[in-house]
Amino acid sequence: MTASQQELDCLRVYQSLKQVVSTMVENFDCDDETYTITFSVTGKPFDVVFKMTTHLSSQLLTVYSKLGFVVEEPYRAAYATNVARLNYDRMFSGTFDFSPEKGFTVFRIGVPYEKSLLSRELLESIIRMTHDNVVKYAPYLYDIARGIEACLPPEN
Repeated sequence: MTASQQELDCLRVYQSLKQVVSTMVENFDCDDETYTITFSVTGKPFDVVFKMTTHLSSQLLTVYSKLGFVVEEPYRAAYATNVARLNYDRMFSGTFDFSPEKGFTVFRIGVPYEKSLLSRELLESIIRMTHDNVVKYAPYLYDIARGIEACLPPEN
C-alpha cells in the first residue's frame, strides 16, 4: 500500500518540525501516531508550553500554548472582553482563545501546508512568535484574570 500525497506531506512537515525543535530545545516529547510534539520553555511568570500538531485530514499545522492559570468565574466576562480587545488590536498572526466554561486560555496559530513547503526558518519563526506573544501578554492577561485593572504592554 502506498502512502497518499496528504500522508507524505503530513509526515514531511512533522519530520521537519522535529528537526527544528531539536535544535531549539533540549527536551521534548513526540507522538509519532498523532504527529504531535510537546515541550515547554521556562518563562516568567509562567512557563511557555507548546503543543504542535501536524493534522493529516486538514493539512494544517497547529501550535497551541496553554496559559498557566485559570480565570475564576466572577472575572470571566471582563476577561473575555479584554481577550477580544487584545486579539482585535494586537494579534495579527495567532490569537488568544478563551474558554468561558473552563476558564483557561490558549494562544493558537494554524498554518496550512497542503502542497507547500514550510521552511526551517518559517517553523522557527512560528515557535518564536508563539513564545514572544505568550511571554509578552500572559502577565497582562493574568492581572485581568485576577480582577486587576491592567494596561496592555507597549507595542514594539
